[in-house]
Amino acid sequence: QEADRCQRRLGLAQRLVTALGSENVRWEASIEAYNQALSLLVGDVLLASAFVSYVGPFTKRYRDNLVNNIFMSFLKENQIPMSDKSNPLTILTNDAEIAKWNNQGLPADRVSIENGTILCNSERWPLIIDPQLQGIAWMKEREKDNNL
Repeated sequence: QEADRCQRRLGLAQRLVTALGSENVRWEASIEAYNQALSLLVGDVLLASAFVSYVGPFTKRYRDNLVNNIFMSFLKENQIPMSDKSNPLTILTNDAEIAKWNNQGLPADRVSIENGTILCNSERWPLIIDPQLQGIAWMKEREKDNNL
């Protein structure tokens, strides 16, 4: 009976070691991907910080021009490493946060999401020009737990 129990434990231990061995391959791939992403982080963060600092007052067309032509060109000309398809929103926010904003009343269009991203990543409160009052309603809903 003791021998059977030890044999069963040995079998379970061998299965565990085998399973962890396959995890090693996955972990190595993840580490390699993270190291590669880390080397591109400088340019991605620089693009994201330029986005937050400068694109706020402009329309979508001008924002796209600034990001795609001006900022990206500068980074490439100066050989600053960055992702091939660098997107400031990817650095500054995530899908779960955007979904939360949408549930709080922020419209789901790209410009509104960019505005919400700028607002949530600014050190100071930016000036909000909001003739339709969508942003104001979102801010009130977002900050209602803080009694604002």
